[in-house]
Amino acid sequence: MINIFRNLDNSGRQKSRHPGEKLPGNTHAGVSEYISRHLGAVYPGEPEDCEDMAIYIEMLYFRVIEDASIKPEARSLADMLDKLDDDLAYSKEIFGKRARFVLDFLEADLLRGSMKNGGEDDACLIIGKIITIRMRYFGQKSDKSRINGKIYPAQIKAYLDTYIIGQTDAKIAVSNAVYGHGKRVRHPNTRFAPDVVLLIGPSGCGKSEIMRRIRELTGYPMVFTDVSNLGASQYRGRHKEDILYELYEAAGKDKKLAEKGIVFMDEFDKLLLPAVSEKGINVHDDVQSQLLTMLEGSDVELKNDGQSLVLNTSKMLFVLAGAFQGIDEFIKADKMKKEKVPGNMGFLSPLSKDMDLELVRNNINHEVLMNYGMKRELAGRICSIAVLEKLKLEDMIRILKEPRDNLIERYAREIRLSSGAELCFDDTAITAIAETAIKMPVGARALQSIVGDIMMPVLYRAPGIDNLKKIIISRDVVEGKAVPDYITSEDESLDGMILEGYGETNAGSL
Repeated sequence: MINIFRNLDNSGRQKSRHPGEKLPGNTHAGVSEYISRHLGAVYPGEPEDCEDMAIYIEMLYFRVIEDASIKPEARSLADMLDKLDDDLAYSKEIFGKRARFVLDFLEADLLRGSMKNGGEDDACLIIGKIITIRMRYFGQKSDKSRINGKIYPAQIKAYLDTYIIGQTDAKIAVSNAVYGHGKRVRHPNTRFAPDVVLLIGPSGCGKSEIMRRIRELTGYPMVFTDVSNLGASQYRGRHKEDILYELYEAAGKDKKLAEKGIVFMDEFDKLLLPAVSEKGINVHDDVQSQLLTMLEGSDVELKNDGQSLVLNTSKMLFVLAGAFQGIDEFIKADKMKKEKVPGNMGFLSPLSKDMDLELVRNNINHEVLMNYGMKRELAGRICSIAVLEKLKLEDMIRILKEPRDNLIERYAREIRLSSGAELCFDDTAITAIAETAIKMPVGARALQSIVGDIMMPVLYRAPGIDNLKKIIISRDVVEGKAVPDYITSEDESLDGMILEGYGETNAGSL
């Protein structure tokens, strides 16, 4: 089914072997025969309502064919899923049963074919769309069963691809780890190799967002914690037990479920830098030792409000993350040492503002981590290291436009609900937003505050404008030089309109 448009188009162009014979191609008969053949391969027994479902799939196909906005050479199964998504958005009650069937059928057809052998990129994207639609309209219950038994790493990555731009290495590392985690959950009596993932990358590059989407996809209880403020065991403060108790609470205080959870430890690199107490104790060395016992898999006693319980961490998945600023200098020093380059090896050059992430990606290893300050035993627990890329201008633009449920799409939905109008950020506006964000040190997180500032006066004004049809945001609006253009059904521009509480200077300024 993944090549339905290409296959049917090609069959329609072929010359018949027999005079006067016409091949079906894109005729209703040809499309019906093609779909029935694939349905028969997946469901040999022809389940109830199979014929009705085939008609619905055929209808989706021809809606794509008739859509003038989709170029013939660009038509794909993904477009059919977009039409199905539109149907569910219109009425889940009317289209829910047929949509469920189609989603299950397409997933099974893909698993039967290209996905079995590692998968093609197109198949992965389709799987990602299927999972996204299923989650949006039918909840997470079915997805939990899939993540625990039938979903492959390529499918997990495909789901991440629909929300997160780039960062392929990190998405693959996390997808493999989550797939392995599912195996541990399903086979509690089988010993597997440990799987601790380390994500290295600057702030706002997607480390936390990847894990948020994994939580959304899998339904596993997950805790996000900043470990930079953990204290040594002999001091008051936060300790590893507090992290596990947070996971226990995230699991609804279900002990068995908590023991299948995922722990995301951010700012982990801060624990590798010395932190000497008044008594001369390296506090962070003690904290690393605390975490090592947890990562190795052990029984940890938790106490709260006079009650205690024991959580076993051997089946948990741990993901460590941090910027690891300056680790490229350790790599350079290590390379100089191995290559016996003369020079002062006792001092590193001043840390540059922008780390050489490509150098880190190509040379990161456990020895470098130990030189940076990680205990040898702790480094030995890390099985997968992924270095994320610093976001570039084109990445920021894509983040605003491409991901499912992107920031602008969410604001457009809010405007539609409050005023019935269409929100339009033109290309100049999107570029201006990206240019502003790229100068800020927080990565993609900057987009939220920039777009939020632009939208504040728009959200205030739009509901009070009669017959509003469209709101246009341009570069001048982003730069604070103009207010948005408000277009009504009478095609009158209310540009510059001043309502009580907002003046022209305030509207759209950063």
